[in-house]
Amino acid sequence: MKILTAAQMGEVDRLTTERFRIPSVILMENAGRRCAEELAAACPDLVSKRIAVLCGRGNNGGDGFVVARHLALGGARPEVFLCAKPESLKGDALTNYRIAEAMRIPVQTLPDGASVAARFNGAAAPCADVIVDALFGTGLSKPVGADFLPALAWVERSSPHAFVMAVDIPSGLMADMADVPGPSVKADLTVTFSALKPAHVLSPARERMGRIVLTPIGSPAALYDDPGYRWNLIDREQVRRILPSRPRSAHKGAFGHVYVAAGSGGKSGAAFMAALAALRAGAGLVTLWLPDGLRQSVAGRFPELMTEFLPETPEGTIGEMGAEELLTRLSLADALVLGPGMTTHPATQVFIREMVRRSPVPVVVDADALNSFALVAEPFENENGQPIVLTPHPGEMARLCGQPVPSVQRRRVETALAAAARHRCFVVLKGHQTLIAAPDGRLFVNTTGNPGMATGGTGDILAGMVGRFVAAWHLGAKGDRAALPDHLSAAVYLHGLAGDIAAGEGSEESLVATDLIEHLPKAFREVGR
Repeated sequence: MKILTAAQMGEVDRLTTERFRIPSVILMENAGRRCAEELAAACPDLVSKRIAVLCGRGNNGGDGFVVARHLALGGARPEVFLCAKPESLKGDALTNYRIAEAMRIPVQTLPDGASVAARFNGAAAPCADVIVDALFGTGLSKPVGADFLPALAWVERSSPHAFVMAVDIPSGLMADMADVPGPSVKADLTVTFSALKPAHVLSPARERMGRIVLTPIGSPAALYDDPGYRWNLIDREQVRRILPSRPRSAHKGAFGHVYVAAGSGGKSGAAFMAALAALRAGAGLVTLWLPDGLRQSVAGRFPELMTEFLPETPEGTIGEMGAEELLTRLSLADALVLGPGMTTHPATQVFIREMVRRSPVPVVVDADALNSFALVAEPFENENGQPIVLTPHPGEMARLCGQPVPSVQRRRVETALAAAARHRCFVVLKGHQTLIAAPDGRLFVNTTGNPGMATGGTGDILAGMVGRFVAAWHLGAKGDRAALPDHLSAAVYLHGLAGDIAAGEGSEESLVATDLIEHLPKAFREVGR
């Protein structure tokens, strides 16, 4: 699902009119009508409610006049507060203001800051059961000025007992920003049009939206296919398209062979979680490569996994001599996962960097494999032209970028895109709203997952799942790198969905990483419906 900036949305609206001859007033009519319909569905018995519609002078205000008209046609008695001079209205907004006047819908004009303050402060403030916020919309490019702050403060005071619907975006938020730059409306329902904007998706702005309804208003679907529109929201339809079919004649080799090189003395759990996740996510075969010292402790522990062992250091980690041994077998695999539980022992770092550089198959670089590169500041390069997927959590990303963790968290989108471009890798930046950034500038935002997944081991499970879907890409996409982010998106979405199902059946507090493996079958089944 596309995410468009305010400028891109304006371009879609313009082309709708210029190329497809659909008048802009029809788009406004459709937008306002759909808002009125959603409001009626959310608030039964509107005819008995006190309804206040706040309108600005732009197209968002024009949408508000349409909302008021349709509410009135349904028997309700909305009151409109126009926070502008009527003579400042233009185009479609002016048209709909005049229609409201002709229909005798009550419109109070508040032409300046003093009149806004006088109307919304103190005893003169209106009482409302329902508030429609149509002040600014997506055109806001700076924090709300002092003239409008009394109106926003009134909405805030009214919100404990009034239902608040925002038209397109709550006033005070900027469509292209995740941040909340100043005072803003907190909506119970936001109805937006044609495509989501970044603020609808990214926190903390997302938390001001309430329930979001995305509705078409008449722009042809072809307008959203512009390759310049590079932001996407991962949704169930995208994941469903990626899930490979299982023909009756299929065999285990048809679904990918994942190699997982991981673990060390005392850290075998991370290795097993990654390998088991790859298997549970649908890989036909998984081979787990461990330090030789773990041979006795893992014998027969997980019969579905194949295990192989590599020379180890005196400290019980995989040694650099293991690189040649693994490379002789790696052409049998479809993807390699490196890192969970490996430590950053110097010899292990050499092994990791050799595998990334010389692997004949795509490489997923996770956990200590990422830290190994951060410690020496070497580039992520593969001499065979294989794609590299980095799966850092914010701390690992901070080390890779040489930035503090709070900076990474404040600028997650920019950080992920910059890292993907700089390293020419695919980046999966984990955390709330996990991001997938491609080297070509495309971005995919995940919506599944919950705070209960903030527990040790969930990242190892994601690494294994990513390895499984990278293997599927390697088998089926014939080297088309443009298709790889869709496969990464499937892994991230299903990982979060399994966590959501596990938390729903238990609790966020009691969730542990292996619960995700247990609930993956339900996640697959839910997506496949």
